Amino acid sequence: YVSNGRSYEGVTDDKGISLEANYKFGNATLTSITGYRDYSSGQPGDIDYSTVDILYRGGEGVVREFKTFSQELRLQGTAFNNKLDWLVGAYFADEDLTVTDNLRFGNQYGRFATCRIISGGGLAGFYSPTTPGCISPTGRAVISGALAPGVPSPFGPAGPLILAGFDRLEGINDRGSTQDIYSQNSRNYAFFTHNIFHITDNLALTMGLRYTNERKKFDALFGNDNTACAAQQAALTPLLANAGLAPVAGGLIGLSCQGNSTSELNGVAINDRRSEDEFTGTGVLSFTPSDDLLLYASYSRGYKAGGFNLDRSALKSPIGTFAAAGGAQALVGNLQFDPEIDTAYEIGAKYSRGPLTLNVAIFRQQFDSFQLNTFNGTVFLVQTVNGCGTDLNGGDRDLSAATGACPIDDVTYGVKSQGIEIESSLRPRRDLTIGLGLTYAETKYRNQLVGNDLGVPLDPALRKLPGDNLSNAPEVVTTGSIAWTPRIGGSGMTGLFYVDARVTGDYNTGSDLFPQKEEEGYTVVNARMGIRGPEERWSLEIWAQNLFKTEYAQVAFNSPFQAGTTAAPFVDPQFPGGRQIFSAFLAEPRTYGITGRFRF
Repeated sequence: YVSNGRSYEGVTDDKGISLEANYKFGNATLTSITGYRDYSSGQPGDIDYSTVDILYRGGEGVVREFKTFSQELRLQGTAFNNKLDWLVGAYFADEDLTVTDNLRFGNQYGRFATCRIISGGGLAGFYSPTTPGCISPTGRAVISGALAPGVPSPFGPAGPLILAGFDRLEGINDRGSTQDIYSQNSRNYAFFTHNIFHITDNLALTMGLRYTNERKKFDALFGNDNTACAAQQAALTPLLANAGLAPVAGGLIGLSCQGNSTSELNGVAINDRRSEDEFTGTGVLSFTPSDDLLLYASYSRGYKAGGFNLDRSALKSPIGTFAAAGGAQALVGNLQFDPEIDTAYEIGAKYSRGPLTLNVAIFRQQFDSFQLNTFNGTVFLVQTVNGCGTDLNGGDRDLSAATGACPIDDVTYGVKSQGIEIESSLRPRRDLTIGLGLTYAETKYRNQLVGNDLGVPLDPALRKLPGDNLSNAPEVVTTGSIAWTPRIGGSGMTGLFYVDARVTGDYNTGSDLFPQKEEEGYTVVNARMGIRGPEERWSLEIWAQNLFKTEYAQVAFNSPFQAGTTAAPFVDPQFPGGRQIFSAFLAEPRTYGITGRFRF
């Protein structure tokens, strides 16, 4: 669904150039690879995904662009009578990333937000979606304390303040960011080596090491015309200390300031920088007892750089207003997230003889500071998930953002993946090939999770994660294919008949693992049929992807701000107004076409 007048029209430009040069001298080769990439994409849209005009990005002020220059030098060769294959190199990259955004509340946001508060609590009897503030005339009189002499407001003397808060929220229509500009420069360089030692004719040791230095500079400039947020905080924050008034006052403030949309940020600039360096590498021991069989064991350590969440909603303050927190610059550290470290182990065997090829691998991976980006229905959360060696007593599974902290000395990795992978290929005759594959992978979050390497509590929106599988990580995946390429007469022409299938087990499509986002197992079949000329100088093929139109969701996410009526099984304490409504990006339907190829 799209709201009237909200367009998804955008323009994407993508261009680049690369140059590779090789120079040989003696037993060594010097390789230089130079690249430049320039990308720009407009991203307007009706991002509430409903017919109600709640939230949108519009016009030409929504652009994501990056410009990247990279240079790599490699020198490689052999030594000691080919007993050593060696390689050394260096890499440099410089990238400028700019994100321009104008996320705004729509023309119906105020009425939608007030109705959400009125319909979901003790004020439901005053629900009137056609009147200002979504409050009936009688409700206004009751809340203000002016219904009749001796009939007090349910909010006591604070009744007029609460009613004024509803009116301010009602007035937030077509307000929000006028233009937010995020800029980040990333500069990294690395030195690396990769060497294969042929210890004997049957035994080889591969050793690789890389040093990476990463530096990021960040700055942002905000523009915002939502004056109601600051006004709500000034008028209603004192009411939060009263347990009876806090739910309504907190709801009015929260829905008026969602995503840190406030004129307090208008004209405000912030900046920060971070730097890090890491050693990564690999080691592989391989043994070939015969020409048909290879056995190996490997270890590797990988690294994904930390960075900044380019989203103003991450400027969190427990105090409330930016002024009380010392300004937005005082909170800029909340935008940072940690680097991710992957430690992997694998043992396996590769066998090939005659028409049969068989590969088997057993693997295990551990992720420290696993980088997770989640949309919780209002804002994007970036957390680097870790585990805790101490029992958190359910603090990582509750609705409190204050419980579940871990002593820093007990913080450990938060995600593991282990399993087995089998691939085989059989070629019983020259023109027939059959392929089969099976992967079993237990890819899970650990129990006792925390939000970063300092052991801060996990965000309540992620409370379903502990002990469960990662999103889009089915435990079992099987694949199969068959290709037949018969000769056609004696002209050198061949035919092609090809079918492949992928059978995927159940998995969850949401990064927060809410059970409503589960996707049942499914099978996708692709097929191709054609004819090829002599030496494949030309070919003509008809093909179909997702031949049987299997329908499944790739990603499910919480629809912004939207909750429905209370109805099992979707009731969740995080949404006291009712069940959360979800949206999803579906997989591609059946597609088909004709492809012609020619070689000269």
